[in-house]
Amino acid sequence: MKIFLISSTFATVIALVAFYILTSTGMDTASVYSSVNVRL
Repeated sequence: MKIFLISSTFATVIALVAFYILTSTGMDTASVYSSVNVRL
């Protein structure tokens, strides 16, 4: 259970960092969401 909590927290942090990098480089939230949907 502890490993699951650590991995989920780690994945959330990575997602937030990637989202911050994308938005700070000039992409708005709409293009970020559309690229995520295309990838999925």
